[in-house]
Amino acid sequence: MAGDEKKTEKVDLGLKEIKELKMDLITFEVLRNAYVSACYEGSTSIEQFAYHPVVGMGRDRSNGILTIDGGLVAHGHTDAAAHYGSFEDALINLLKHIPLEKMKPGDAYMFSDPYEVGSHVNDTHLFKPIFFNDEIIAFGCTVVHWPDMGGPLPGSFNPRATSCYAEGIRIPPIKLYANNELNEELFSFWAYNIRGAVERRGDLAAQFGSVSLLENRVQELCTKYGSDTVKLSFEEQFNYTERLLFRELDGIEDGEWEFDDYGDKDVMAPGEPPIYVHCKLTKKGRRLTFDWTKSDPSPAGSWGGPRGTCMGANYLGFMIGFPHLFPLNRGITRNVEVVTKPGTCVHIEYPTAASGYCSGAFDKVEAITIALMSQMLAKTAPWRVYPGSVSLTNLCTGGYNPRTRKPFVQYTFSVGGENARTFKDGKDLIFMRFANAKTIPQELEERWFPLIYTRYEAVPDWCGHGKFRGGFPLVREIDFLSDATMTIHGDREIYTPYGIDGGTNGGGGKLIVNPGTDKEQDVGMYATGVELKVGDHVWFSQSGGGGAGNPLERDPQLLLKDVLDGWLSVEVAKKYYGVVIKVGDEEALEYEVDEKATEKLREELKDKPLPEGRGAHEVHPLGKKIHPAWWPTYEEVQPHITVSRPPGW
Repeated sequence: MAGDEKKTEKVDLGLKEIKELKMDLITFEVLRNAYVSACYEGSTSIEQFAYHPVVGMGRDRSNGILTIDGGLVAHGHTDAAAHYGSFEDALINLLKHIPLEKMKPGDAYMFSDPYEVGSHVNDTHLFKPIFFNDEIIAFGCTVVHWPDMGGPLPGSFNPRATSCYAEGIRIPPIKLYANNELNEELFSFWAYNIRGAVERRGDLAAQFGSVSLLENRVQELCTKYGSDTVKLSFEEQFNYTERLLFRELDGIEDGEWEFDDYGDKDVMAPGEPPIYVHCKLTKKGRRLTFDWTKSDPSPAGSWGGPRGTCMGANYLGFMIGFPHLFPLNRGITRNVEVVTKPGTCVHIEYPTAASGYCSGAFDKVEAITIALMSQMLAKTAPWRVYPGSVSLTNLCTGGYNPRTRKPFVQYTFSVGGENARTFKDGKDLIFMRFANAKTIPQELEERWFPLIYTRYEAVPDWCGHGKFRGGFPLVREIDFLSDATMTIHGDREIYTPYGIDGGTNGGGGKLIVNPGTDKEQDVGMYATGVELKVGDHVWFSQSGGGGAGNPLERDPQLLLKDVLDGWLSVEVAKKYYGVVIKVGDEEALEYEVDEKATEKLREELKDKPLPEGRGAHEVHPLGKKIHPAWWPTYEEVQPHITVSRPPGW
């Protein structure tokens, strides 16, 4: 009977949310799903038509529909939070420069000033006003990461930049299309100042096609349902999402939680000090406040992010805690207060460099937000408690391709180990938190660029260890077939993804040129303008996901399987997990757990705790304090994770 009463209560609560709608339920559901579908369709069209592999196959693009006053209505299932999390701020800033009354049907506006779009110059925002019967109903927005925006280094990433003037062209809000026709003079100005201009022309065509598709879909809905109904549905989407959010918050105790993290180093400051990021989360009733004001001042080098960066990362971390509230929209953003201090590393101002915002400030803000949400949800939803995950890493090479007889710019992001979960191990060899990023097939990169992959597999032992281990990162080993210039915007080599509740931090990222030779160079995760020669060999890996729970509590049979599969070595199984594995015939995979030796070793290791710290395979001093109220079973978790959401949420 008690179970039936709970089901009835949940149904009643759901009906309450529906009864407060100001339009009929069927139309509301059709429209709100149509907006997400349009964004997804737009993003997929870019995937099909864009030129550069990182835009098409890598999916470094996003789409959104917004109200005329800058409220985010929807984004696609495979879009990037680093993009859509700052859509609202970007459109509000665009309208400060170009008011609505100056806009005409067929206009589209390009915008990539980091300080106003909350990103870096490569993330070009294309906004298009959507007219219906001579009235602006909404805006479509398409963001594409252009692989190069000029500047001294291929890819425009520059860890050693001390101002925006060393990072490529900043685009102010300008009308790039009028009456659906490209302004060729404006584009030619950029084409003369960026690498791969012909490719960018193709990427721009895909970008404009996508935002025009959003325009067409919204106009079709206005024709079918009426523009008043469409505009009402925007507000009802916000209100409905807000009511769902309030229902979640009503079941959580008020409180305050804090967490901090570090960037590895400010490479342009004397002594290369680490960069401190701190946040305090306060829940009071239905209000959440994230206060970032104690974070370090703006770094001298390119690591920090504008306020829009902080907001986007904060929203992503929040949505990882509440995945069923997808998509992010104004119903959430107006109830999540993000407090920043201008001039800090999470709210840089002009002219501070910003090209490294994603591997720097964005990654740390998101990681801290996840830790804060985990603390807040630990008592009520332990399946939403997570350790740290692989950080984004931007690796760029550029030079002359002798096969095509043209210059090239290659841009590759990280593929690493996802965080452990409180009911399952972390995912391996993928990058799911952004929901958009796909691994670009090495065969495609070999076709486009003068390089050959010689290794593309997991880094053994590089997960965060725990009752549930983190995921394993990918290592790429590459031979270069021409001279090239290499730059990386990375992090998490020193301060690696944190573990929780006694689990260890994951392994760190590495970038090594010509390993194992007398020319070996460990160039690190901030390597800038490294000159590669024909035949040089590069070893590149990312960080592993943090572990959850004491490694001594991991099922020995799971350890045996990890060893058999080559994920973990016999030595690591013994050192961190206290599991002794007897090796018979290695070629025949004759391995078995020595149960008596394991029981004895685990008893001994109980009195020898793993070292604490923020480095690889240490126990994080703050992460160890994050405890799920109980360890849910996979079956128990199923009803809570089988919801419509982007991958990884």
